[in-house]
Amino acid sequence: MNAQLVVDGVSVGHGGDPVVHDATLTVPDGAVLALVGPNGSGKSTLLKTLYRVLKPLRGDLLLGADDLLAMPHRDNARAVGVLTQDDAGGYDFTAWEAVMLGRSPHLGTLGRPGPADTAVVTDALDRTGCTAFADRPLSQLSGGERQRVLLARALAQQPRVLVLDEPTNHLDPRHQLGILRLARNLRVTVVAALHSLDLAAQYADLVAVLSAGRIVAVGPPAEVFTPHLLEAHFRVDGSIVADPVTGTPRVLLRELDAGRAAS
Repeated sequence: MNAQLVVDGVSVGHGGDPVVHDATLTVPDGAVLALVGPNGSGKSTLLKTLYRVLKPLRGDLLLGADDLLAMPHRDNARAVGVLTQDDAGGYDFTAWEAVMLGRSPHLGTLGRPGPADTAVVTDALDRTGCTAFADRPLSQLSGGERQRVLLARALAQQPRVLVLDEPTNHLDPRHQLGILRLARNLRVTVVAALHSLDLAAQYADLVAVLSAGRIVAVGPPAEVFTPHLLEAHFRVDGSIVADPVTGTPRVLLRELDAGRAAS
């Protein structure tokens, strides 16, 4: 089923005042898009429209031929998997039980999981490296371990598009790289808000830069992360280079000199 995501002229905010203005972008089926921007630029606000926490003031959201805004909530929960940066609660659940919650949109009226659901949960735990603590309560896990469990829960939904809001929060470097490598290999459309421009360059097919609530650039990382853009919107001096081992793009950042920083 086609999972191309189209965001067309979306404005969204709180109390009628837009935080994000006329956002337009297309994420091809199976591609990874990194949404980047300075703090307060509207990344999380835009992502919340995809999983129906916020209703756009105007604009359209399409997943393939389906209108995400008109889709019944149960269908939306099947289509869109979510990992948010402030996901909390449920600490009395074991990791296994928390991941099984991801199967809820797929269960019948009795809500009882069957062997197929068990297989999906087992696979999600394995792919995120959570099998070893599957029987432990979330309250006994580190922040990074809980983050991986929550990603496993999103994978258990078997979504067409996966929305990740700062998925590398609380993770050590090894697991940051592992989570993003996993996202790349899922064969689903992924939209991930990231603080790290370097991680975005390494793992995303496309990046979209939000600045002051507007998308100012969309394209492959090597084309978007120019010295001019980095200075204008992130107030840093930077350049993009090829990794000497993998050949993937890497972003090198330095502070602006005092004269340019003050301008």
